[in-house]
Amino acid sequence: GRPLGRARPVSVARGVVSTADGSSLVKIGRTTALAAVKLEVVTPTLDAPDDGNIDVTVELPPMCSATTRPGRVSEEAAYCSRRVADVLHDAKVVDPKKLCIDPGKFAWRVCLDVYVLDHDGCVLDAAVLAATGALRDCVVPVVSVDERGEVSVGAKASDGAGDAAAENEGGEKTKKRKTTTTMKRCEVTTNVAPVSLTTGLYRGRLIVDPNSEEEALMETLVTVCVDDSGSVVAVLKPGGDAEATETQIAHCVAAARARRETCANAMRDAFS
Repeated sequence: GRPLGRARPVSVARGVVSTADGSSLVKIGRTTALAAVKLEVVTPTLDAPDDGNIDVTVELPPMCSATTRPGRVSEEAAYCSRRVADVLHDAKVVDPKKLCIDPGKFAWRVCLDVYVLDHDGCVLDAAVLAATGALRDCVVPVVSVDERGEVSVGAKASDGAGDAAAENEGGEKTKKRKTTTTMKRCEVTTNVAPVSLTTGLYRGRLIVDPNSEEEALMETLVTVCVDDSGSVVAVLKPGGDAEATETQIAHCVAAARARRETCANAMRDAFS
């Protein structure tokens, strides 16, 4: 087996779902997570009229592990959804103002769905990396808004922003409807790629990146998220029977910083 302080190998693939606006497939050992992005034009909220928003959903289907049951959303899936959204927000992965089409009227909603295909431990780590990869792979179409407040997306926006005059069959020129907001180009910019690493505590020893069998034996789990500079974004401890001391948490942070370069190289290889 591998040493206690060695994490499992990681791989990243992009553009794996052709029908999505952005997608990514991440494997950490046998743990596999697929993330896909779909974009929707919505009305922004009153408290943030010039911001878009990101909705994150993490799903653990019954096929991902023997312990997952069909029916209501599991506590682990709900926990991962909240934590992935928090990490993306706290790390400032996406600037919500760059998702604004027309302040107070139209903005993009980024629907980010993460599906765990194989649950072999440390699902949150794979979900964070897959979500970041899908956002980085996302391409936002060009948008135009006409004088009647109708939104045109993609090719329709390009046609609407063309010449304002066209000839009819009789040779006479007729004016097309002009747009008040032409060729509005938004983008999902991921300048930061947070990395998450889960470490287990067992009889005073730290086990880095445990698989599902090892997780079941752990007294407690500590997940540390760091950004590109190594700064700590989040430290998460979802319960457990034992407390983690400051020294142990410091070792977990050091392990996450060491892991960052490996994940960054995997992401770089996927997008090179």
